Amino acid sequence: MNLEFFEALYQSPIQHPMMLWLSNLLGTGLALLFIRSLAPEKKRPIRNFILLWAMISALDAWLTANHVVGLGALPAPLASIIPFLFVWAGDYRIFLAMDSRKFHWRGVAASLLVPILAGAMTLGQVPRILFLTYELLFLIWILIYGKLTRLDRVAPARRIRNLALTFYSFWVIADLLILILPVPANDLGFAIRVIPNLIYYGAFGLICARVWSIEK
Repeated sequence: MNLEFFEALYQSPIQHPMMLWLSNLLGTGLALLFIRSLAPEKKRPIRNFILLWAMISALDAWLTANHVVGLGALPAPLASIIPFLFVWAGDYRIFLAMDSRKFHWRGVAASLLVPILAGAMTLGQVPRILFLTYELLFLIWILIYGKLTRLDRVAPARRIRNLALTFYSFWVIADLLILILPVPANDLGFAIRVIPNLIYYGAFGLICARVWSIEK
């Protein structure tokens, strides 16, 4: 087997955006099925939240691809700004969901801390070092945030936090393999990296639906 196959797949439109769109669509559909029996007054805000973030995730998968379908490569300023905004939004939705969809400035601040700190710590480094630093910082920070806000004592918030811990942990393992293993063995890291990508784009709405449908 050609190990470099997975890196080629990872960089291709098949993985990003096609597989990510499919994961997002499947996860959203299952989430909506999960809440279909809820009372309308309880179902409506959950459904709206899930659909909002599903649309944002779909845009994320589209606009952060190496070659944006229908647009091509983005110009230099947008090629940096747009991914940053979607990374921030992807983290912010976790903090927002942990707070039961209630807006708090602490969630905004919490989701900005890691990208700013990781960027400052990795100036001049290759992108993979930035990714790994970001992932490790987020894993540490979300655990600290849960303690500081006492949300780690709240079962729904804890389950949503655990979702984030899952895909960030997979990313850490994948990026360590990519950095440590020689070519072409490090292609295993790209194979593993597809897993958290699919979870990130597809499982958020489903976990939220499950958590909030059983929440009293």
